Amino acid sequence: MQGKLLPALVALILGSLAPNLPAQTDANRLIYNFCVQHQGQQVGDGICQTLVDSAMRYAGLPTNRYGQEVWRITSDSRGVVISGDYNNVRQGDIVYFHDIFPERYRYQGETGAGGMAVLPEHPRQNHIGVVDRITLDGVRYYDQNAGHQQMVKLDYFSFRDDIKVVDYVVIFRP
Repeated sequence: MQGKLLPALVALILGSLAPNLPAQTDANRLIYNFCVQHQGQQVGDGICQTLVDSAMRYAGLPTNRYGQEVWRITSDSRGVVISGDYNNVRQGDIVYFHDIFPERYRYQGETGAGGMAVLPEHPRQNHIGVVDRITLDGVRYYDQNAGHQQMVKLDYFSFRDDIKVVDYVVIFRP
């Protein structure tokens, strides 16, 4: 009983600490609660896609379809481009990172096209998670298999510091 009560209390407290997020839909709430309840555990095979698919299945939604795009940020040689309003992002939305360096905290090497660091031994990959909170500075989200750690945890992506290690970030409404 106590093991199930703690994740529910954490979800309630975290929900009250994020007043800048609009009200959740039932699907968003179920997806978010799934992540909170599985924090510190491995879901399925431990990859990021499995966490999101499992959370969406738990919410009664089809997997591999993320719904409507709510917000996007990208950086190129002309600067940072944002579309959508980050104030419309909700807990339980899906955050998708296209072409991210998996070792984003330790990337280094020669600069390639677009000013990006190139590490041939660490090719870029896509990554996906579930939004906890977003600000102008970054997004906090649940994921697994970041940094080769195959358990659900809260992660953070800084729009100021990390934007150059990803092609773009999109947030979808499930």
